[in-house]
Amino acid sequence: MFGKKKIAAAVMAAFCVTAFAASGFAEEQSETPEAKTVVTVGNETLSDREMLQLLQSSANGNIMMVGLMLTQSTLADRTEMANQMADTMLFAEGARLDGLTEREDIAFKLKWQRIQLLVEAYINERSQKWDMSEKAMKDYYNSHKDEFVQAEGAHVRHILTNTESGATDAILDIYKNKDFVKTAAKFSRDTTTAARGGDLGWVEKGMMPEPLASEIEKAQLKSLSAPVKTDLGWHVFEVLERRPAKQLTFDEARNEVAQRLQMYYIDEDLKALREKLGVQVNEEALENLAGIPAAPSEEPKLELPEENAAPASGDVTPQENEPAQQDAAKK
Repeated sequence: MFGKKKIAAAVMAAFCVTAFAASGFAEEQSETPEAKTVVTVGNETLSDREMLQLLQSSANGNIMMVGLMLTQSTLADRTEMANQMADTMLFAEGARLDGLTEREDIAFKLKWQRIQLLVEAYINERSQKWDMSEKAMKDYYNSHKDEFVQAEGAHVRHILTNTESGATDAILDIYKNKDFVKTAAKFSRDTTTAARGGDLGWVEKGMMPEPLASEIEKAQLKSLSAPVKTDLGWHVFEVLERRPAKQLTFDEARNEVAQRLQMYYIDEDLKALREKLGVQVNEEALENLAGIPAAPSEEPKLELPEENAAPASGDVTPQENEPAQQDAAKK
């Protein structure tokens, strides 16, 4: 017999799941004429189909495991499961009766969870109509080839320190021990890359802050750099290899083609929904969000050439002086 404690643990795990996988059992049950109510708590009910969805969620979507649970469970076991679900529903109903669903923080969480579930369901439903065939993907690739270009890049590893002296110490350590990887682990405060020997992977133009980007671009291969200062700190780097820009073939870009084609369909849906429903954004409310004013936008200042500069106070522009010159000529 399937142990009661195991059943209880499986059921309680289900209540921690925030998004349910599509249930094979539920699909089979949906073909039956009518769902049967299993649990009633106040105005809230739980049907047999919903109970099966909870069980499958507790089994991480494993339909066979649910079948095994049901095969080995007695009526008493199943009744205990239903009562445990009822206990959870009782708490939820108690929260409703206490007015917690109207509390601002709870109401927001319920609202946003509902929105997220609907988004997931909508995308899943719409994606069934997307043409993701080989032909459709190749057509998209051929009409958007400029999107599938491998940019010129450099394979770089670096060490980031707080001070120039720290960067110098790292350089001396590398010269002494001939081991960039160990020095990176010891000196670099970029903890993410330090764990892999300072490896930044392939760096493309514009990815790194200046003047580091310019120094990487002109650095010799496998040559340790001098310390370079950016807003992040002091960098010591080494370019391991370079690659030229090239057009990716369809096979090389296949995964990205699929992602971009999916995003194309999503964007088309967004455009249609935006046109149908409309979107309004209250910039006045955003201007002072949470009492914090928005940062000023950085607009480039227009530098006027000297000949177009505004005249000093009391000066007369050539255009303003022209009528006087004309009068003098007439006299």
